[in-house]
Amino acid sequence: MASSLPMCDICMTDNITKSASVWCSECEEAICKDCERQHGRMGLTKNHKIIPIKDYQQLPISVAAIKQKCIRHSLKFDFYCVIHNEPCCVSCVAEIHGTCQKLKPLSEVVGGVKSSAAFTDLEDRTKDISAVIGDLIREKQNNRASFGVQKNKILSEVQNFRTAINNHLLKLENDLLDKLDNMEKKQNGNIDSFIEKLSEMRNSVENINNDLEKIKIHVSNFQAFLCIHEWNNKIETEEKEWMFLQTDQTMDTFDLHMEFTPLLTKFEKEVKELGKIDVKSSSSKKILLKKKKQGQIMVPVSNTVDNIKLTKMCSFQTPDGVSNDMLITGIDVFDDGRIVLADYRSQNKRLIIMNPVGQLIKTITFKDQCYDVAVIEKDTVATTLVFKKEIVIVDVTSSKVQRSMPTSHRCYGISYTGEQLVVNINNKSVQFFDVSGNAVSSLSIADIFTYCSVFNDQLYYTKSKVDEVYSIDLNGIFVWKYECQKSDNPTGITNDASGNVFVTHSDSHQVLVLGKDGKQSRIFLTKEDGLQYPRAIHCNRKNNTLLVCNEYGKCFMYKVTN
Repeated sequence: MASSLPMCDICMTDNITKSASVWCSECEEAICKDCERQHGRMGLTKNHKIIPIKDYQQLPISVAAIKQKCIRHSLKFDFYCVIHNEPCCVSCVAEIHGTCQKLKPLSEVVGGVKSSAAFTDLEDRTKDISAVIGDLIREKQNNRASFGVQKNKILSEVQNFRTAINNHLLKLENDLLDKLDNMEKKQNGNIDSFIEKLSEMRNSVENINNDLEKIKIHVSNFQAFLCIHEWNNKIETEEKEWMFLQTDQTMDTFDLHMEFTPLLTKFEKEVKELGKIDVKSSSSKKILLKKKKQGQIMVPVSNTVDNIKLTKMCSFQTPDGVSNDMLITGIDVFDDGRIVLADYRSQNKRLIIMNPVGQLIKTITFKDQCYDVAVIEKDTVATTLVFKKEIVIVDVTSSKVQRSMPTSHRCYGISYTGEQLVVNINNKSVQFFDVSGNAVSSLSIADIFTYCSVFNDQLYYTKSKVDEVYSIDLNGIFVWKYECQKSDNPTGITNDASGNVFVTHSDSHQVLVLGKDGKQSRIFLTKEDGLQYPRAIHCNRKNNTLLVCNEYGKCFMYKVTN
């Protein structure tokens, strides 16, 4: 914004030019000191929030540009349309939003926004990513400092070894030390470049945090409310960049090592070098963001089972594999809309990657049958290999297994909470793993089951043999049980962003929706909607879409609205 002080808008109406001292966001006017006194005495404006004009000039342009009045009708915004996600004046309501059933008073929507969970979440996430970047910078600086100690150790070893051999080793020694220096310089350069990149990321995040502090202190609730989406996108970009860095080998810790060439009998003729200088990396522990994106709903809406609506977006057929028959038992979706399915048929043993409209991108085959699949990052998934008793992390771009995690018994359903993998083990337990493949904890359950879903520290699972759906907390304490109809065969299970539970009834060809408390229930989809032995199901909580897939490969995508 301009550095010079703007003129008083009130005085300008009388062709008088005075520098403004404050800004009223409700009047949307710059006000001088003389007019400020009058502004504070008038009944209509005495309760308006004003801020120093210099503070106003430091606000982000996108925030300062938010207007309190409708540009189209020049009337004050009084309502907020939940369906169209926009403020509206009384004329907008009459002309555009007359049939919208979810109009809210604007004062009700924006009230308390600065102390809302969504605003607090943005602040916490900016601080979180700044802190973990700082930790990594310190770690890399320590790694860089250790090179000098390691180099000195190697130099000492070289000198001690050199005293026991003849002049022939002098040339080899000099060659080796040159390689050592070059290797150190190269690694130092790599780390310096990486630290510079991290510092740029941290500066960007801290700038966001500073802007949020200014917004929190100086702008109106209305302005703060409308700018949250923009800043949420910015910090989400930084979070994605951070998660991308987790796959970068530069994250690893590198050490200088040397191996001496064994002294041979025919030393002068056969020994061509004193040793080898190399850099060995040891994988550093992945630094996870402590604050998981909450995705709070900004506008209070009814999210009961009775109000849920499913609108069909598309359907598609999964392509055949080695066998024309398939058995789709797992499904998940990448952030960019790509769909990944697990084909459990013994002849196929594959993951299928498709684009958002159901066109085949590629298949990845395994030596064992894969039962379920969970998306971890932008190109990484985890899948359960049942009979190998193993979970594998797969890069779908290269089709290569990055790492594997053995399990004590057969493993079936798998899901990702954003921090941990949750895996059903066929010994009446659920196992939790971090993304590096380390077993974090386990939960013993009195039942054998194949699918589960985790939402807000509660575990939901289906018992197909007895036609029941259960909810327990993560300490194993029973919360509720829902009894389906006999022979429904409940299998796949997932939660939407409100916690409602979607369950596939394989044998009755249905999708059941339960309230998060297990009390309300409703059959949404049936055989008439194309369901025939549905099993795999996934609800994308970010874009509110539901994917349901029949065992034989027919898939359906729905938009979920309340």
